[in-house]
Order: sequence, then C-alpha cells, then structure tokens
Amino acid sequence: MDFSLNEEQGLLHASVRRYVDQEGRCSTRHWAQFAQMGWLGAALPEGLGGFGGGAIETAIIAEQLGRGLSLEPFVPVAVLAAQALLAAADAEPARAALGALVDGARVVPAVGPGVAVGAGATTLGGRQTLVVGGPGAERYLVAATEGGGVSLFLLAADAPGLSCHDYRLIDGTPANDLLFDAVPVAAGQRIGSAAGTGGALDQAALHAQAASCAQALGVMDRAIEATREHLLQRRQFGVAIASFQALRHRLADMRIAQEQARATLHGALAALAALTGGAGPASAARAVSIAKAQSGRSGRFIGAQAIQLHGGMGISDECIAGHCFKQLLVLDTLHGPAAAQLRRLAGDLA
Repeated sequence: MDFSLNEEQGLLHASVRRYVDQEGRCSTRHWAQFAQMGWLGAALPEGLGGFGGGAIETAIIAEQLGRGLSLEPFVPVAVLAAQALLAAADAEPARAALGALVDGARVVPAVGPGVAVGAGATTLGGRQTLVVGGPGAERYLVAATEGGGVSLFLLAADAPGLSCHDYRLIDGTPANDLLFDAVPVAAGQRIGSAAGTGGALDQAALHAQAASCAQALGVMDRAIEATREHLLQRRQFGVAIASFQALRHRLADMRIAQEQARATLHGALAALAALTGGAGPASAARAVSIAKAQSGRSGRFIGAQAIQLHGGMGISDECIAGHCFKQLLVLDTLHGPAAAQLRRLAGDLA
C-alpha cells in the first residue's frame, strides 16, 4: 500500500501540524476549534457531515495531536464513538448523534464490560470505569450486555440515576468512573438492534487502537526532538554532549524504535483499508494487535531513554520529556496494553 500522502492528506497534515506548533501543548480547551477545522468528521462520509476520509486521515490528525501532547479525547470521540455510530447510521438516533459529534458535541464512549440491561430492557445498571474524556461529556455512548450480546445506548450526561467520579490520569488526561443505578432508557436511545452491535463495536475499537498508535508516534517524535535539543544545548568539557558517540547512538536507537512503530502502524492501516474491500476482520485485528504491541514497546523505550538522557531534570514538571513518558504510558495502557496484545497474538498462533 502506498502511504505517500495525496494532496488533500498533505494539506490536512500541514494544517494540524501548524495548529499544534502555534498552540504549543494542546490542553482541554481546544475542542471547539477541532470541530471548526473539520477534524472530528475527517473519517465520516460527506452525507453525514464528514469529509469522506478514513483511518489514514484520523491517523494523520492523531499523530500531530500527539506531538502537541493533546489532552483532548480525539480518539475516544472522533474515532471510537464515531465509528460505532457510523455502523448504525441507518437509524435516526445514530445519524443525529453523528451530526452533533461533527459539530463539536462530546459523545464519549463508555464501552467496558461493567454495565448490563435490566429486566424489561428499560434500565441500565452497573459500573463503568476509566471513561476517557468523561468529565466533559454531553452524552455517553454506553455499551451494555444484553441477552448474551452487546447493545449500545445514547445517554445524556445528566441522566437520572447516572453518577460519576471525575479524576485525571498521570498525564493529566481527564477521565471518570460511571455508576448506573437503574438508569431509565427509552426505545429512542437505543442504537441499532438489541444485542446486535458487538461486531460493529469491535471494528470501531480496531480503528481506535490504530489511531492511538498514531498518537503515540507523535509523542515519540516530541520526546526525540526534545532530547536532541537538550543534547545540543548541554555542554561538558567545553563541548555539546551531542558530540559524544555513545549518546548519539542512543538517540539513533530512539529513532529506530519510532520507525519500527511506524512500520507496524502502516501495516495496520493497510489492513483496515482492506476491510472496506471485503477482507475478513481477523487479519485486521492481527495487524492492529501487532501495531499496538510495537507502539507500547517503542513508546516505553523512547520515553525512558528521553528521561535518562535529560538526567535528573527529566522527571521534573518543567521538562517536556517527563510529560512525554507519562502520555506514552497512558497510550500504551488504553485500548489494550502491549502485554495484552502479545498474549492475544500468542493465543492466535496456538
């Protein structure tokens, strides 16, 4: 697959990179601008208010946001939630939610295994932990077990019976835990047929994992750039320590690790593109697992090397290297850490 960017993709890459360079570290106040620039609908069909792109477009955006150490939930909302809703876009509630998402509404996915549909299919009960972006949600896209399968529901953030505990992850990303105490749901809040959305959710998760790998690539790039600048500026024995061969080799090892992660991401994006051509989901799942495993391993290596080459200052709040390492740890953990992906791949081989 040719991964050279076409004209539209090149313009998208340039616009996101320019925005990140101008803004510095993206905090949690940039969401409206993401919507205005069309990034939230980059992978959605034009008929639904998007721009007709796909996994490559979301990877382009996610990588550059990673360079900015963005704390906004771009991957959970614009990839995971958007792709899950897209699979059910023939239903009016899903189409309306997609339109709101493209316009800037925070439709945050809460898709873990802790929530179930109650008797009569009119209430939800249980607990969902680690909902990334949850504190700023306007609506939640909730996955709940029902009849041996999974159903999706759209709930307002202030729905009766729904309570939350907000907190931040180690890199500053906002998240929360949700408690469902007999939360009432109406027929219009159901997305798709009862217990019939598990496959679509699995495919949306593959897109989110690939975008997460792209975001990690951007963070790795920021860590390598910061380390290179430090080695050029720091002086010992009258010369920049960047002239020391051992340190130059370690910087080269960091760049090699990043390119290993990039290569496996390209494989994952090619497999996701093949899904639209009729390829089976098993090959895409395997390619994405490989990319996620390599992303986690490369990210941890690069983050640790960046801190070590900075010395003691690397773990201070004033040093960007420490922030990069924290975000790489979070990105490895979310959507299935490297160790879990390797176990999955080993199970497939067995």
